[in-house]
Amino acid sequence: MIKVELTVREAVLLANKCDDYGGDEGRGLRDRIINAMEIALGVNQSNVVTITGGMNLDNRIPCIKAIRLATGWGLKESKEWTDYLVGGWEYDKWVPARSGVKRSLTLKTPEAAENLLRELTGLGCEGYLC
Repeated sequence: MIKVELTVREAVLLANKCDDYGGDEGRGLRDRIINAMEIALGVNQSNVVTITGGMNLDNRIPCIKAIRLATGWGLKESKEWTDYLVGGWEYDKWVPARSGVKRSLTLKTPEAAENLLRELTGLGCEGYLC
């Protein structure tokens, strides 16, 4: 980690320039700059993770493990949370989740939320902090 001192004006200009960079890299860099500014100012930090897609049967078990670790929930609670995004068994038939469904959870700290989002996106999920 590198410690850099910027004025608020410089940080805002830098964050806005990230939009010009484009793609996920630009958005990710912009979000990191905004998060660093929020931490430095002690304001409005995001600790809600919203998953919008990418969770499926292939990555479901590692996602359950990540959610359990981040939230302190039990297996049943974490499994039910992921079932909403993936789908589940009804009697003897697999029923997939509705398309376009998303799910949010609130963590204790912004760092925990950022770590969970990083872990879930590393597993193939799509989401954001809010």
